[in-house]
Amino acid sequence: MMELQRLLDGLEVSVEPFVGCPDGAVLELADGVTVRLADDSVIVLPPARRAVNGGIRITFEGSISLFHHLREPLVERVAASDPLRACFEELLHELNGHRPGSRGMAEALLRRCLILLLRRCCERGFRPEWVAALEDPRLGRVIAAMHDRPEQTFTLLDLADLAGMSRSVFAARFMGALGRSPIEFLTELRLARAAQILTGTDLPVKTVARRVGYSSRSSFTRAFLARHGLAPMAFRSAARAEEAA
Repeated sequence: MMELQRLLDGLEVSVEPFVGCPDGAVLELADGVTVRLADDSVIVLPPARRAVNGGIRITFEGSISLFHHLREPLVERVAASDPLRACFEELLHELNGHRPGSRGMAEALLRRCLILLLRRCCERGFRPEWVAALEDPRLGRVIAAMHDRPEQTFTLLDLADLAGMSRSVFAARFMGALGRSPIEFLTELRLARAAQILTGTDLPVKTVARRVGYSSRSSFTRAFLARHGLAPMAFRSAARAEEAA
């Protein structure tokens, strides 16, 4: 059984401006997939299929998105008496009110909504791939170390030793649980953390690179560009322009 508290302890949420959609509208996503919206629905879109400006950011310990490996839209029907519906309605009311402290209140309400949604999803067996790995305490130790020390030069042997497994067994177990190699996961985590630092601070790119385990600015820039589609400074500028809009 997944330790839901472990997940919630690392959960970070933020709320951006929403775009309202009428009941019965059809939401067309970037890749041509359509989702019909209903008044009794809560919909979570995969990260690669964003179709609106703004929304909700949900991460685990400031890096990998909670729904990072969601392939299809997650649609949850909620009855009029459902606590999840009441919670989301309170959230939307807060967002539309534009009162002092609305952002902080909205993020607290969103966290409550997510707890209710995660409980329901977990009861049905839905778990993001990397969250499922937390069930295995050996893999959990490795993932926690990556999150805590992304700047450290981890080798496959280092990570296998931390898990208490041989390299071959560890690599196979990690791949089976998360769908990619330990080093690929570490790279993904580092670049997600770098994006967070770039948007939240004015640190030079070279400093950001060091904080996420890159010894050279050029290698960091190449990796960041490949992952995010923009060079670090361009990414920072675009993120801040979006915030100011």
